[in-house]
Amino acid sequence: MEATLNNAPVYMIIMLDIPDVQAFFAEYVNPLQAHHEKYGVETLVASPSPEVLEGSYAKSLTVVLKLPSAQAQHDWCHDPDYQPLLKRRFELTDPSTSVALLLPEFQS
Repeated sequence: MEATLNNAPVYMIIMLDIPDVQAFFAEYVNPLQAHHEKYGVETLVASPSPEVLEGSYAKSLTVVLKLPSAQAQHDWCHDPDYQPLLKRRFELTDPSTSVALLLPEFQS
């Protein structure tokens, strides 16, 4: 993927199964905001109930994040300060059915 090799933005699509949404926001999403600021992460959209145009949807939440580059995404994900939050996310969600995708910016 050429876009992941340069400084083009990348996008994360995250679809989560969350048994306790209130705890998830209190213990993961709210503390995550400072980490997002550190790496220039933008939350483009987040919804518990997107309009399903094809197929079926059974997740608790879908989020689309924009990161400045693939390197920023790597650094964001591997930051030692994020590891306790990541562990907590795995505890608060069902990682066996949750999905996180990384996509490069479209290059024509």
